[in-house]
Amino acid sequence: MAGTYVITIGRSFGSRGREVGEKLAARLGIGFYDKNLILMAAKKSGIKMELLESADEKLLNRFVDPYASIGMESGTTNDRLYRVQSEIIREIADKESCVIVGRQADKVLAGYENCTKIFVYAPLDKRVETIMERHSLTEPEARKLIRRMDKIRRNYYSYFSDGEWDSKDGKDLMIDSSFLGVDKTVEYLAELIRMKYGSDE
Repeated sequence: MAGTYVITIGRSFGSRGREVGEKLAARLGIGFYDKNLILMAAKKSGIKMELLESADEKLLNRFVDPYASIGMESGTTNDRLYRVQSEIIREIADKESCVIVGRQADKVLAGYENCTKIFVYAPLDKRVETIMERHSLTEPEARKLIRRMDKIRRNYYSYFSDGEWDSKDGKDLMIDSSFLGVDKTVEYLAELIRMKYGSDE
């Protein structure tokens, strides 16, 4: 394909959006960034990896956050992680084609011309099945975890932006991963990306 491009993927918990993103990156032969961004942020900021992991895509309680009382200039651990991760995301987007899952990459890269913003979702019953299998939970436990994780991601997203995490606003495409299944969803998205950015084939 001509030039570099970035695909950002937001996802509802249990929709298998991360799996879609990872397989899409492999299918297109481009980089994949998810939790590895935390390691990159730890190296760049000097903040302990364990602390950054605890603040990943969720808001820390200010009473247990060691950085919460330092002052507005430095900010909380969430503020620091968001700032550093945003710098890293922009650096990556400037130099290579890739898929980035979560981390508000769609907002961070707002205005980037070669960026396709996708949100992956699935019906609640399908997500419950996935979470029950993935975490060996009962149905009530899975439903409770899904509600909690969706709320955490929604709150984190709104904390750093004026948008809504699962809203169609600002997204180029919203897709139900259960409609075609993960592998065919990946095929479909790969073809769309080739159509959008052109192919060398």
